[in-house]
Amino acid sequence: MQNSPRNTTAPHKPRHRASRRDDAAPAGWRRTCPASIPYSTMGHNLLSSPRIAACRALLSDMAMSDKFNRNPEQHDRAMNEVFPVYIERVTLRAVMAHLLVPGTCLSEGRLADAFGASRATVREALVRLEGRGLVRVVAKRGWFIPEQGREEIRATCEARRIIQIGILRLTVPLPPDRAAAGLRHLARQRAAMEDGDISHLSFLLADFHVWLARLLDNPILTENMRSLMARSSLALPRPTPHDARIIHGEYHALVHAMTAGDMARAQKLLLTRIESAQVPSECPHAPPSPPDLKTALAPVLRRIKRETAHSSPAPNPYRQPETRV
Repeated sequence: MQNSPRNTTAPHKPRHRASRRDDAAPAGWRRTCPASIPYSTMGHNLLSSPRIAACRALLSDMAMSDKFNRNPEQHDRAMNEVFPVYIERVTLRAVMAHLLVPGTCLSEGRLADAFGASRATVREALVRLEGRGLVRVVAKRGWFIPEQGREEIRATCEARRIIQIGILRLTVPLPPDRAAAGLRHLARQRAAMEDGDISHLSFLLADFHVWLARLLDNPILTENMRSLMARSSLALPRPTPHDARIIHGEYHALVHAMTAGDMARAQKLLLTRIESAQVPSECPHAPPSPPDLKTALAPVLRRIKRETAHSSPAPNPYRQPETRV
């Protein structure tokens, strides 16, 4: 009886998943990238100096911007924590600038291309925006910016009224340093008007209310106000240059009333501005058609790059602790 030939082929041993990641990673990553860093960020230049500077500048009002003050060897881990928040903040800024309108599809692939990030990082940012009520996911279609119904607009204005009147009661009269910060914000609005940059001016007019919330040094309140102002921006058309001048004048009078301690006038000016955010039922505005995503985000990214170049602080080099012998 003839024996069957023995199978001399060695059994296939699956390689460890981490080793496959190491083989696919660019040169230099195998030695420097910790095993805990998600593979989603490999292959993207997330650690470039301009990108770190942009994150630190845009998130300067959050504790996350301090994560880059530690050991540079831990910057990759810090970027994994910070960059989804950076994408979220840029998208919020585009909404407040009326560059992203209801009905816009926030494609993960196009956002990843626009920010030079991975889809996993973009998806984390979209989940954060969904938590703010500014993005909804539609099965088999993707992520979309929703329309603001009349009940949602009414609820947004009511929340703004309650919060901002409370802010006035706690901050009037304004101390000199806070009043100076308000005047600097008004100067940025005036510069945008002179440049004719209506998108950036629209963002600054909405961000003025976020500045009011920052007076209380309460991060949770500030982020809630940012969400409310983004919702208001989705409900209203972009202001015309004439309307923007009127709003800027009202804000100027509001800062002066708060500085002088005139609570009654400050409250009247603020309530007038909040009431104007409610769209009249007899003449609703027609929303514009959704823009191309990368084109809509480009002005915001250029503006952030310009602001970072003019106001970013000098890098703080990390110094290894000296070892005493």
